[in-house]
Amino acid sequence: MGISTQLRAATAHRSIDVMGLGVLLFAGLNLNGAFLLFFGTEAFLSPLILLITIIMCVRYARASYVTASYALFVSTVGSYLFFGSLAGLLASSLQTRYITSYGATLILVSAIYFWLASMREAELRRVLNILKNILFISCILVVLSDALRPFQVAPEIPGLDAEQIMQGVESADRASGLFENPNEAAMIALYCIVLVAALPSRTPLVRIVQGAVAVLALVMTFSKTGMLVLMLLTGLFLFTRRSFGTLILSGLGIVAAFSVLWFVFNNDLLNLSWEQRERLSDVLNLAGGEFNTRSTTGRNVLFEFGFEKIKGNLPWGSGLGEFHAMEGGIRKISGGIELNEWLGIHNTYLMILGEAGIVPLLMLGGFLASVLARGVRSSHRTIIVGFTIVLMADMLVGHHVLLLRFANVVIAVILALAALPPQRLAVHLSKLRYSS
Repeated sequence: MGISTQLRAATAHRSIDVMGLGVLLFAGLNLNGAFLLFFGTEAFLSPLILLITIIMCVRYARASYVTASYALFVSTVGSYLFFGSLAGLLASSLQTRYITSYGATLILVSAIYFWLASMREAELRRVLNILKNILFISCILVVLSDALRPFQVAPEIPGLDAEQIMQGVESADRASGLFENPNEAAMIALYCIVLVAALPSRTPLVRIVQGAVAVLALVMTFSKTGMLVLMLLTGLFLFTRRSFGTLILSGLGIVAAFSVLWFVFNNDLLNLSWEQRERLSDVLNLAGGEFNTRSTTGRNVLFEFGFEKIKGNLPWGSGLGEFHAMEGGIRKISGGIELNEWLGIHNTYLMILGEAGIVPLLMLGGFLASVLARGVRSSHRTIIVGFTIVLMADMLVGHHVLLLRFANVVIAVILALAALPPQRLAVHLSKLRYSS
């Protein structure tokens, strides 16, 4: 064996930084959420993760890793914090906790991005497959939600006693695993599906099981956005296949699957609850272009109220936190009881525009456009474009996406893959796609 071959073999088996793996586990399994659900402890691991990510930034950051896309992402969060804080100061309503939270977002994304950017191909391949397996485990836990619920502790919600809260938890019609919000569990399932498609296992049975569990987890969340995005991703995946035979067979398979599902739905063979049947019906209504209060779960009302607030401050914002909880709008309802908690605008783009003005919104648009432009030209477009589409869809229906730590990891992966030179991707694509 030659010296160069030996060096390549040694590099391929170099140990992966345990700090980076710890952050992937923390984000992919939502370990903070697990401590909250089962022990009632909020943000238990956050101080440790913050320390780890700072150490990783110091260890891996290099000026050569700063790309246009990374600079645009940093500018998005930075300008949001700057203009949002300035507006808050002028209105004497600065909410400093958002500076801390979004600052942690910048640190975590940078830490994982610089770590991934420092890797050779063999390390990157291993980390991406590890991430796929972590998300797969998270999907398994979503499927097992009913088995996990009896071990959850009752969260403290003003206006509700513990018995009322636990009755609501135990009778929940939507699976969520270690996530408090089923919609977040749905996004995890979608990211897992993208990785299963882009990095298929060498064993067909493993491939089928991973895909089936991820899709089942998504369906069990009954997330309207999740199911619509799955339809979109499936269509894009099939549209980009070069084999006409594969396209025809896949199309027939989808038609058959939907026919079976429609028969099961119409005949109520799964004994679905009223809410579950309504949510499935709304998915079809939304796909057909029907947007109303029911089909959007009230988001259209929140958007309209938010637009009115935004108009009064354009092109500047109202200040940090003003659209995370819109005072004077709609209060949160839990267990049929209205709580003393205002709902946010449920849209990241409108949240940024409303709180910090048009500059950070333009930066966000530039960031998303830059990674998509890199992605469509890349040999690794399945992950880059797939992850970006899921991220953009999540931001359409949630205002707190940039605070979700698994979304931060996804952004770092997008940035790292988009930064790879095209020739580097082309040479190693087969290794990356067919690793188990």
